[in-house]
Amino acid sequence: MKNSLPISRIILFIALLCAAIYGVSVSYVNESLIKNNDCDITASECVFSAFNRPVSVKFEQAPVAEEELFIRFELSDDIVVQNSWIEGVNMYMGKTPVLFESAQDNNRAVTFLGSCNLSEMHWVMFIELKNNATGEVALKQATFSSYQP
Repeated sequence: MKNSLPISRIILFIALLCAAIYGVSVSYVNESLIKNNDCDITASECVFSAFNRPVSVKFEQAPVAEEELFIRFELSDDIVVQNSWIEGVNMYMGKTPVLFESAQDNNRAVTFLGSCNLSEMHWVMFIELKNNATGEVALKQATFSSYQP
């Protein structure tokens, strides 16, 4: 009977340790990748502030997988999009670049969303802006969704 008491304590300790490790891992796995959502552009234009100036982002058509997706940016003269990409939120599919039609025209871009087996896909567009007057750089985020027919 003396030997069964320490064994039961060891089993209890191991069970509590496993439960604690599982709880910590689940909380990190379920943490959102979107840390600072500036706006949602699924249904309409999104306007947010960068360098104390308004920036507007909108789709020219509804987002559909495996079709060209045109994006319109409205920026102040001294603000440029330095880099932009899209990542899947509920299914990571890598970084999809947002490509501008010309180096001189920073207002219209095109991208392509990958296809997946989910009926509703959630995305985040990262927009890296640069203020040419000050050299400051800001990273903004816009979320949106696409739906399979």
